Amino acid sequence: MSGEETMHGLPRIRFADKLPDRADIVIIGGGAAGIATAYAMARLGYSESHRVVVLERGYLGRGSATRNAGRFRIHFFSKENARFALESRKRILELPHVTGVNPVITLGGYLWLFQREETLEAFRRTNEEIWRPLGAPVEFMSVEEVRERFPLLNPEGYAGAAFGPQNGSVHHDYMIIGEATYAASKGVIIAPFTEAEEIVVEASRVKGVRVKGHGTIEADKVLVAAGIWTKTLLERMRIELPLKPVRKSLFVTEPYKFTLKPFVTEFETGSYVCQTPKGEIIATMKYAPGEPETMDFGSVSLRWIAATARFVKKLVPWARLDLMRVWSGHYNVSPDHSHILGRDPEWPQGLYVATGFSGHGLMMSPYAGELVAINMVEDKVHPDMEPYLPTRFREGRLIHEGLVIG
Repeated sequence: MSGEETMHGLPRIRFADKLPDRADIVIIGGGAAGIATAYAMARLGYSESHRVVVLERGYLGRGSATRNAGRFRIHFFSKENARFALESRKRILELPHVTGVNPVITLGGYLWLFQREETLEAFRRTNEEIWRPLGAPVEFMSVEEVRERFPLLNPEGYAGAAFGPQNGSVHHDYMIIGEATYAASKGVIIAPFTEAEEIVVEASRVKGVRVKGHGTIEADKVLVAAGIWTKTLLERMRIELPLKPVRKSLFVTEPYKFTLKPFVTEFETGSYVCQTPKGEIIATMKYAPGEPETMDFGSVSLRWIAATARFVKKLVPWARLDLMRVWSGHYNVSPDHSHILGRDPEWPQGLYVATGFSGHGLMMSPYAGELVAINMVEDKVHPDMEPYLPTRFREGRLIHEGLVIG
């Protein structure tokens, strides 16, 4: 049975005791996109009339969902992504009120630092063309204004800055726990440490999912929201999606007094530094030529750590970089750096995806999950979802997103 238990006042997910032999909808992937879709199924009332099962090969959020800085923003270079992110932000802010779980949301903003005047000017144009009409303009600052407003930062050598106060942070684990707890309380069956081996197809229709150590769960509709493993599952069906895993790393220090409220990023390089509400310093920078591109999450070189530490010390010279842990994860990157939602009519009937978020999965997942849930149950493509259909690649309707961080 799925449901909710309470221990010491905190909600706790009661996972599936036994997998059913039959379901209406199977979601493969218990990360940000998969759990957000299950949450939307429950919140929209679909789980009352449909048996929904979530399969996760590890613990919930095992992949990208727990290997990130836990940030959300609405400032993207494409109109489609900016509008989408604005809607997703609304749903993130609703989470504690709906789920009863506090995902530790803060609105510290994003601060972009620019090395060149021409890139700063590109930000100004986008602000007037996209963000201001959406009611979310950024604030532009000189180096002197940055020093005055954020006195603990060292902006020396930059041409200027832009600040997006609407952006913020959310604790990724608590966000997923809250959504999963709510979904389970409404009848969604959630099964961690349960691996989907293959999607069963007969006569061009989805028939179910073969589960390792269990057999087959019969189902008419399957959503693949398995991060970088989405590509592998689809390839077993001879379906190609243009996805590429790109390795990313972060380091985390011991906690200090929380003084750095904004998420600070160097626009041209994508390097960033921020603090968690607990006070830990989180930082990253792109890999230099010659660094390993392996997807081995345990492989982080001392050269990368040293280079990232130098970047942090330049911006926040007061920081003591007592590293507590270092990890690697991945962006699941699409050709246009925008997510892929729904289905292609050339695929087997009943097959859907939510993938290719290109580093924006946690922040985009609440709205993505809602649109995919509507698409699967009501067979409707919302206007906000239409640009993200997988058919856009062969139709040449790409959503080119240039504001990718990290």
